Amino acid sequence: MTEIQKITKISILVYGIVCIFFAVYLIFFFDIFLDVVNMPDWGNPYHPRMFGGAMLVVVIFALLIFLKKDWDREKINLAYELLYFWLLINIITESSLLTIYSSELSSTALFQNILDIIIMSILLVLGVYSYIKQRE
Repeated sequence: MTEIQKITKISILVYGIVCIFFAVYLIFFFDIFLDVVNMPDWGNPYHPRMFGGAMLVVVIFALLIFLKKDWDREKINLAYELLYFWLLINIITESSLLTIYSSELSSTALFQNILDIIIMSILLVLGVYSYIKQRE
């Protein structure tokens, strides 16, 4: 049994903090977001809220890691890999959508999308780094 290293806990904590921010933002304040990025409506109003709900799952996982002290690396390994693989999928999807719809989005929406990709890339790099350090 391998103990969870400090860098892995930091990685999960940062991921959880970012996800709780975006989850609350997408679930409760999405209409305000649409006004800010100058988009009067959204094709599927439930999609962002469902994505916010999925982010709450990440937050619950992060809380479970910190509240249950006797967990080791083997117990969280699969969930950890899935969470960071999910980030990779989101980066690819958002980058693809950005290239397809960049001409139709406002400059604020473009900036928001690019910022999301940057944040997810930083989280992915932190997660891969902590995963490599944990395996050593």
